[in-house]
Amino acid sequence: MSILCYHSVARGWDDPVSVEPDDFDQQCAALSRSTDVVPLPAVVDRLAAGGSVPRGQTVLTFDDGFADYVEHAVPIMEKHGLTATMYIVAGSITDSGVEVNWITGLDAAKAPPLMTREQIVELHQRGWDIGSHTMAHRDLPTLSEAECLADLTESRELLSDLLGAAVTTLAYPFGHHAPHVRRAAEQAGYACAVALPDAPEEAGPFSVPRTGIYRGNPMWKFRVKTSGWYAGVRTSPLYRLVGS
Repeated sequence: MSILCYHSVARGWDDPVSVEPDDFDQQCAALSRSTDVVPLPAVVDRLAAGGSVPRGQTVLTFDDGFADYVEHAVPIMEKHGLTATMYIVAGSITDSGVEVNWITGLDAAKAPPLMTREQIVELHQRGWDIGSHTMAHRDLPTLSEAECLADLTESRELLSDLLGAAVTTLAYPFGHHAPHVRRAAEQAGYACAVALPDAPEEAGPFSVPRTGIYRGNPMWKFRVKTSGWYAGVRTSPLYRLVGS
């Protein structure tokens, strides 16, 4: 199956992580015609029950919690009958909040605001899945295992308390992880964690590979990226030889 990673769907934010709404609409239309888009928790539950990874299906995920998710992405997905998991930087729901300082693209100063607590709760109540993207979007492999465990536990508990339901999946900031990070994720109570590999790495419950969708990806490239074989090739030594 294919797990896609988006960040922002906004008009005029000229940054690699931001997809134009018209392009996202076209991508969602293509997905609705060619595949079943399923919620990530359903896949996790199936695997926990001893099932196999479903073939020919797609999961949509969004990182960071930008407010344009509510304005643009959700209405477009609803139009096409699709669903997604949004990964929230949990520090954004605390009184002190977090600064969006992890965007390093072309136009970082124009990054949209993050979703409010009220928007996150409303999405959850409408059936949209919410996961954790840590407390403050720090690069987890640079932290100690104890620091990772504290961060991942706090973010999961904060979001679970806000939603009144268990948050069970995690997206690593920048897609980065390491053995001590994966151990901390499991110890913190997550059922799985999703990554964003750009080099060969072994997949597992706490290193689930995703494929990033970025600004300006033409439809032919989008179709390649959503092919079932792409994630495996993307993380193989062969990909490094032939390039992107």
